[in-house]
Amino acid sequence: MLALMRRERERAERAPSPLVRARILEAIPGLFPDTSGLTRAPRCSDELADESAAALRGDPLVFSRLLVARLRTARDPGALLPLVTRREERITAYELGPAEPGPAPPRSLVRSLALASLPAPWLMSHHPEGRQLLLERLRDGGDAREQLLLHGAAAALFQEAARGDPARAQGGAGPSLLRAWLPDLARRLEGPADPVSLELAIRRLADVGAYGARFGVGPEARALVDRILAARGELPLTRGIAGAARDLAEVARGALHDLDIPRRSAAPVDLPPPRRDRFRVFGDWLDAEPAGGKVAAADALARVRDLDGELATLRFNPSRCRVLEELGLWLPPDEASRRFDALVAPVFDGERVRLSTEALCRMRVALRLDGVDEARRVKLLLRLMSATPAQIGAPDTRGDEPRPALATPLDAASVAAEAARALARNLGWIDRHADLRAWLEAQALAPVPPGGPAAARWRLLQPAFERVVALHASGGPEARPEVARAILRGWMESVRAAEAQQRVSDAPMGEVVNARLRALGEHGQRAGLAEEVGAFLDERKSERAAVVASYLLSL
Repeated sequence: MLALMRRERERAERAPSPLVRARILEAIPGLFPDTSGLTRAPRCSDELADESAAALRGDPLVFSRLLVARLRTARDPGALLPLVTRREERITAYELGPAEPGPAPPRSLVRSLALASLPAPWLMSHHPEGRQLLLERLRDGGDAREQLLLHGAAAALFQEAARGDPARAQGGAGPSLLRAWLPDLARRLEGPADPVSLELAIRRLADVGAYGARFGVGPEARALVDRILAARGELPLTRGIAGAARDLAEVARGALHDLDIPRRSAAPVDLPPPRRDRFRVFGDWLDAEPAGGKVAAADALARVRDLDGELATLRFNPSRCRVLEELGLWLPPDEASRRFDALVAPVFDGERVRLSTEALCRMRVALRLDGVDEARRVKLLLRLMSATPAQIGAPDTRGDEPRPALATPLDAASVAAEAARALARNLGWIDRHADLRAWLEAQALAPVPPGGPAAARWRLLQPAFERVVALHASGGPEARPEVARAILRGWMESVRAAEAQQRVSDAPMGEVVNARLRALGEHGQRAGLAEEVGAFLDERKSERAAVVASYLLSL
């Protein structure tokens, strides 16, 4: 892996354009192996960090695609913290490269990228200067996108306060920050509809519920939550954003429960799956090409040839996996379609699925290839998801390096888990492929298999199961309401069975139960089971998931 990293650095230096060079550099940190067990750890990662730190000290700072790559890969607080407060006149205007049509990003992107690269939770606990700077940014408010970036720092503050003596948890930076959020939240709720501000409001609302009572702001927090619930989430902030009102109302009902019955855990609350098309701070902003850059087809194919050469010589699976993943990112659509069968062939041995680190990696890459016809990927997905234990080979670790930290855990459940993750990223496939839908219908009706890995796989499949239920409860041309009702009734029985067998305390099974309780509240009304589901949920009034589900059923 270390040798591969050095070769990649050399390729970055020889890259035909600044854009290609930047993209290669951004992938290099993923090659860093775990050298914690070596007496003399190689300096490879340090060398790259030193290069990035030197590039970030320029005055003026030259803003270009290469600087963006350095910011994305930097982790040194000493180099990043000064950029958070650097005045914009000490940063040049963005220098468009030959493959970047524009428009150029604002200079403020430098500050945002620096904030994103800072290890915020660590700084809050171990770096006084960094803690003070992040606190100031959190208190000042400002750009909602940057406030989303800082949410991890706020969560660290809240957990720090919540772990202490509850009688003293009303002082300190965390409780003070939460108290300051309440009027800000009230203003945002009455502000213009905006996906970014909505995302921030929902996250902060969950924190208000989780920590409000313990931090001494219970009455004020409850008044805010009651206002949202009275409006059923229909506030100026959510207008015109599909699914937003229901998302906001659901989080508010969970927050009300947490204010009434404070949680014992200091950890933040997990947010429910969104119905809205939510803003992703990295996927929709910081990981996007800053100036619309597109790699020329010839440059992409040249990069593919380099990666092919690496794959022909590498022996160990972790290195081969990194190269395969890079290939998936660089293959042009036509080339991806042409190579799909060759990429997938080593996954199978006749009718059996091979079980190795590389085979799992090939599955993952193949299912992500957007340039490949959807039907071909769905066929592969179904073959992997429907493989029985007898159709999956014995674990093959011959290509794994001797250090376990560098290998992927191998068992039969790993194959189905890879397929389930791919399906969760492509739920639209369910609407368009009847064979996939039929398989999911059968699985949704089946009992949850015993064992943690099997239950974890069912949790991964839950969004797909709910997509099937929603389709059949929609009243559309392909809807069969009786299927939706059968699945929901089956889920009520599966919850009863888990409770009777005392499996709810097992973490994976507990997650499945909570997800199914939520689904009953979400879909019970449209499936024509409101009374039956309502009675079932009323039997579980002490459980947070059932309380929130009952509220969803009433909307």
